[in-house]
Amino acid sequence: MTPTANSGTNAPDAPEPGEHKHIGLDAIAGAAGVSKATASRALRHPDTVSPGSLAKVRRALAILGVDSGSAPARQMLALVRPAAAAGNVDPYARLFEILTSRIFAQGIAAVHVEAAADRADALAESLLGPDGGEPHIQGAIVLGGGAAGELAAKLAERNLPQIRVSNARHSDGISRIVLDATDGIATAVQHLVHLGHRRIGLAVLRDSAAAGRIAGFRKSMAQVLHIPATRDQAPVVEAARGTMAGVAAAEELLHLQCTAVIACAPSLSFGILEAAARARLDLPRELSLLTVGDMPDADVIAPSLSQVSYDWEAIAVSALGEVRAMMADPAEAVAVDYSVTPDLVLRASAVPPQRR
Repeated sequence: MTPTANSGTNAPDAPEPGEHKHIGLDAIAGAAGVSKATASRALRHPDTVSPGSLAKVRRALAILGVDSGSAPARQMLALVRPAAAAGNVDPYARLFEILTSRIFAQGIAAVHVEAAADRADALAESLLGPDGGEPHIQGAIVLGGGAAGELAAKLAERNLPQIRVSNARHSDGISRIVLDATDGIATAVQHLVHLGHRRIGLAVLRDSAAAGRIAGFRKSMAQVLHIPATRDQAPVVEAARGTMAGVAAAEELLHLQCTAVIACAPSLSFGILEAAARARLDLPRELSLLTVGDMPDADVIAPSLSQVSYDWEAIAVSALGEVRAMMADPAEAVAVDYSVTPDLVLRASAVPPQRR
């Protein structure tokens, strides 16, 4: 480029209108006082670096006579949940809905992913792209376990910023918010015993969280009722997913003469309602039901269901805040491990026991 008449022979060249000035990454990083990796991220994905580093890079670009552009690339955040089989109720539906709204409200594109068995590799490739390249997404929030957990492990192999929200704690190094149902079950036991129930059963899904929930239930029964809480005194049924499996579990607990049941999944709660109807039991007069976890439309079901539920709004805020902090500065990200205790919401499905 030719200097202007008043520029002086030693003045740096100024780009003419409409011209582009090509500056190497080394020069940008040197002028900004940051690493080449940070400079590269600031140019490609501005929202993934700290505000201070981004400001340094943009000042350096201005000094070097390069237009940094005013429209940064839009971030993309994967929101992952397990694919629900036909007829099953998604226990994370409410949280998924809240997170979607909050992600969009912050100007981030939410990529909805339903993780299915044996598809972890294909899904990871579609989200991350080929090895050595920039991933298509900048972070992920993974809800639940099973296939979603398998996908989370694949994302972790590429060091993608992510956080999991699930019922179980694993030593995989991934940041997580654990929905601690153990305290919720203890609260449910205390409430049912306070109502006068002594024959209380537990229905749980057969998954990685089952052992902890069963142990917590029997410990609570032993402490509150001052009994050994053997299998006969604190009956437990593990069930597969699906309403019909819930019906079978409920029928087994009814056969064991339980006057109250704690259900740990929506499908189990619906199964118990169906089993009670088949047995012509008046719920809650002849059988009390208390559900642990999110139960869709719990307040409009007849009878309205008492439940131990989570503050999904607070969980969504925490999960999104943590993953955005990781995305802003991946090199400084520290894994977090939080536990969330549910609250008891009393409705009409649990009352003092009456003789059948």
